Amino acid sequence: MQVVPLTGSTGRLYPSEAYVTFRGKKSKAMADQLTTVSKERLVNKAGEVGAGEMDAIVRAITIQLAL
Repeated sequence: MQVVPLTGSTGRLYPSEAYVTFRGKKSKAMADQLTTVSKERLVNKAGEVGAGEMDAIVRAITIQLAL
């Protein structure tokens, strides 16, 4: 899932998106940009999301994948 920093014109939140705070800035996690990566390739942790943000991300992924 891609995380995109918000700019002035990106205020609309689509069902397959969730607001998250990434590196101190409000951003969108976009489930339509979902990709997979092997755990072995993950070297540095970029950050963490809170429980509320994770719930929103799970909802966005569920909608995007029609689960």
